[in-house]
Amino acid sequence: MSKIKDYFASKKSKSVFVPFFTLGDPNYEASVRYGKAILDNGADILELGIPFSDPVADGPVIQRADARALKNTFSFDQIFDVTKQIHLHRPEIPLVYLTYFNPVYHCGIATFLDRASESGITGLVIPDLPFDTEESENLFRELAKRNMDLIHLITPATTKKRISQLKKTSSGFIYYVTSFGVTGERREFSVDLEDRIKSLKEVLQLPICAGFGISTPEQASQIAHYADGIIIGSAIQRIIEENGDNVDACVKALGEYARSIRASFP
Repeated sequence: MSKIKDYFASKKSKSVFVPFFTLGDPNYEASVRYGKAILDNGADILELGIPFSDPVADGPVIQRADARALKNTFSFDQIFDVTKQIHLHRPEIPLVYLTYFNPVYHCGIATFLDRASESGITGLVIPDLPFDTEESENLFRELAKRNMDLIHLITPATTKKRISQLKKTSSGFIYYVTSFGVTGERREFSVDLEDRIKSLKEVLQLPICAGFGISTPEQASQIAHYADGIIIGSAIQRIIEENGDNVDACVKALGEYARSIRASFP
């Protein structure tokens, strides 16, 4: 079993907190401190974004974060080094990369996965890689060899047929997109969100983590009653953006925010 599967199998809480932020914003040294602060204040699984020039699934807050990160000198060596530093701080907590397929392909799939695994990564979320492609099937096999997971996204528009087919190359958990559009904070969610998540759990027999738009403790508390996990990215990235280069203030704000979200869970 992968570390993520082990974690969900042994978790004591009803739902888990999966925060996200983009590496390299405002710099990689700050990213290490941000990762440690989030891990120390309630993260159950931490999702790390690899900056990319065309983040098609992301809204304006994360797009700006990617743009700021890419102004720094980008290298895979730096990405993996920062990841390992975060991992070694709390090695019991699973780390996941959210990345687009181009960086993985550019690095070389085997090389990328080997170095990611050595750095503490246990799974990948790749928004622009459809599950029913040769690339996805090959990636799933390569990840399985390393006891790593391929975490697919499902949206409200995903058909029942595609959901049933997707089961063959899904592991770890499912990233359920709570609403149409890109990432970003929202005020309301669809009235049938609970039914959809429960239905997915029955079909796929995997934990379902809800993301896209969740930002407040009240929203997290509501959805945590029926989702296996709550994914929050834009709200965290906004804290980083608003604090700019004031790393100390940002570390404090991230810790307070993470605690407020975790404390809201049933």
